[in-house]
Amino acid sequence: MNIWRLVGDEILYRKTDFLLGVAAVFLAVGCLAGVSTLLRAHSERVAELTGQKQKETAGMLAVARDDYRKMMKTMGYNVVILNAGEDLTEFWTNGFASKTMPEELVSRLCNSNITSIQHLLPQLYQKILWAEQDNCPVILIGVRGEVLHQQSNHKEPMLDPVEKDTMRLGHALARKLGLKSGEKVTLLGTPFTIAQVHEERGNADDGSVWIHMAQAQVLLKKPGQINAILALSCLCAEGDLNKISRQIAAILPETQVIHRVPEALIRLDARYRVAALSQETIEKETAYHVRAAAERETLAAWMIPLAILAAMLWIGMLAWNNVRERRSELGVLRALGFRARHIAALILAKALLAGVAGALAGYALGFVAGLAWSIMDGIPLSIAAMRSLFDVRLLVIVLAAAPLQACISSWLPAMIAAQQDPAEILREG
Repeated sequence: MNIWRLVGDEILYRKTDFLLGVAAVFLAVGCLAGVSTLLRAHSERVAELTGQKQKETAGMLAVARDDYRKMMKTMGYNVVILNAGEDLTEFWTNGFASKTMPEELVSRLCNSNITSIQHLLPQLYQKILWAEQDNCPVILIGVRGEVLHQQSNHKEPMLDPVEKDTMRLGHALARKLGLKSGEKVTLLGTPFTIAQVHEERGNADDGSVWIHMAQAQVLLKKPGQINAILALSCLCAEGDLNKISRQIAAILPETQVIHRVPEALIRLDARYRVAALSQETIEKETAYHVRAAAERETLAAWMIPLAILAAMLWIGMLAWNNVRERRSELGVLRALGFRARHIAALILAKALLAGVAGALAGYALGFVAGLAWSIMDGIPLSIAAMRSLFDVRLLVIVLAAAPLQACISSWLPAMIAAQQDPAEILREG
């Protein structure tokens, strides 16, 4: 009789024993497949969340940089370049520089390789009496608009240029003189149109008059001269004020640099605060998911080996009980000409089939259980995500390992059955 046919008849005759063997493998493989699917789902979710958070953080930083750029536009320039001979005590007392320097210094700075400052704005200013307005004291400021650096990224200027024959007035000055935008006035004998009245700023700007640089140089009789170059330190300088001063001094040795420190440091501190908060958020999210993954891996580390060991013991006990109950049948088979290897093959073949059936059913149900567990854990799974979690390699491994373990578990009972003496068995029977 063919061994496989005999195995088939044996399975049909003792369905319960075979199903119990299949169930043992089924539970072990189901645990392995379910936990493996859950861990892979969480791992992919962590990677997805981390990627999303990093994108969100990059977006936050980009928005923050733009916000701080706009904020600094309101706060004003934080780097002031003056004549090296300027008395800083006098400068801070008066609120403006008394010494001038050549306007060509701006071009020299713009054509250099310096990258730590942006938005260069040359100015010429002087305190005068506005004769046409009852000798009202004002600060006359001549500006030519921001000068583009050769490495500039052409950002929106912090201060719009003043067109020739127009002027802009500080809020307090316009209110005091009763002047409004659009009116025509005369300043030091030159006609101007008021292009704008600034909003209240709460500083010396409220008592100032802005006109075009060339016209200011003519009115103040200072052709080709400026008092100061205003600039904004860029983010690449990382708040290193000494570094900025050294770079400027190397290009313009005839100047000195002062920093409006609070504005510069507020700008840098705000940038770092957002970056630190975003990084902290990413780290907390990652730590949470890593901790959760570690807990599940710990669960898998003891549950899966325990399930496999229990399945092997179960199959071994089933095989041993089967051999003991069928002792007389095995004696008859030996008497009919079946050799010891045939008897061993009969028992091992049955274990092999139980291993294959249990592995297939266990992986299928374990995979479905792992998906359900993942969804209950709050992991959204699309059809594509479910397909990606199907582990073909694990399926191949369990289809090879489960039958092998079933055969190993049945090996000892099979050897005992094969080595029994048929004559002694039949005599006992």
